[in-house]
Amino acid sequence: MKYCWIALALLLGACARTPSPEQLAEQQLWEQQLISHIQLFKFYPANAQAQGLEGQVNIEFAIDAHGNLLRQRVISHSGSELFVAAVQASLPAASPMPAPPASVLKDGEVEVRAPFVFCLTPSCAG
Repeated sequence: MKYCWIALALLLGACARTPSPEQLAEQQLWEQQLISHIQLFKFYPANAQAQGLEGQVNIEFAIDAHGNLLRQRVISHSGSELFVAAVQASLPAASPMPAPPASVLKDGEVEVRAPFVFCLTPSCAG
């Protein structure tokens, strides 16, 4: 059975100032690099897949200026706890991640919120 994983939608904390077009382009490039990097470490739990389970984990995590994972916190989730465990294992495995641009750092770190969606059919990918 094939599963699909919706690409992470990254929501960066609000910046105190409006980014310049160059900073915005740099931020968008970094977001793409971050998504691609994390996808190398994501996995669909075999037990959940075998049981036909689907769900979503909304997580917030912080990384430092070098891309090191500082902390992670599950904001909410639906479906099995297997998905929570999979996300909580994927992020440390992906560290260090691509270093964020200086324009998104606040006090030497950046917080990211992202939904990890686990689904077994292309129709749930939206």
